[in-house]
Order: sequence, then structure tokens, then C-alpha cells
Amino acid sequence: MSLYFFNLKDGRTTIPDQDGTELADDDAARAHATVVARESMRNNESRTRTWRLQVCGGDREPLFELLFASVDETIDLLPQETRARVREVSGKFASLSDAITDVRMSLLQVRATLARSEGAPYLASLNGTRLWRDP
Repeated sequence: MSLYFFNLKDGRTTIPDQDGTELADDDAARAHATVVARESMRNNESRTRTWRLQVCGGDREPLFELLFASVDETIDLLPQETRARVREVSGKFASLSDAITDVRMSLLQVRATLARSEGAPYLASLNGTRLWRDP
């Protein structure tokens, strides 16, 4: 049995899995992620299609991500091309959210660097992520 962590990425923030779950292998982790995603989406599918579960191993390094839209059963009755487009758009929106988050973090890091160079107080971390990295 291996330990897996399932971090929720909702487009604004990443909510880390603090406890983890012991599962047999990566296939069992993917199946568990599917169940968790479907439960999280229940009665709120359209709002959560761009969410993802980042599945990490015991070392907390990412193994894969599961896009909620890829397991959304409410779009199964749509024509195949429409389903594919919904999943594609959801994936691109999720990627855009990641890029925006990365830019915001970079800006905070620049501000911290400038403040540190001027000897002024600066924000050292945000949501547990260090903004300043020692050389």
C-alpha cells in the first residue's frame, strides 16, 4: 500500500490534503480521485467542471491531475463533439487559472524582493508558500 494525497485545485487556490489515503497503486488512486471528484461535483456540476484533483505520491510530488469535467456524468447525454468541447474549454480555463495564479505569485515575490532590498518589511509567505527564496 502506498500513500496518496489528493489536493483540490478550484481555480483560485489549492486546498492540500493533509492526511492522505493509503491505496494499492496509481490505478486505485485514479479510481479514488474519480469518486472524490464526482462526490464534490454533485448538484454543482457546471460550477465545478474546471476544478481538478492533483494526485500526489507519498513524497507529495504530483503524479497526475484529474479534471472534474473529464468525469462529469451530467454531460454524457450531450453529443460527443459537444462533450469534447466542454471538456476542452474546462481544461483550458483551468490552465488559464493556473497561469493567473503563477503571475500573481511572481508579482508577490518581486514585491518581497524589492522590499527586502530596501530593508523594509515584506510578506515572507502566502498560504504556506514561501515568497522569498534564499540564493
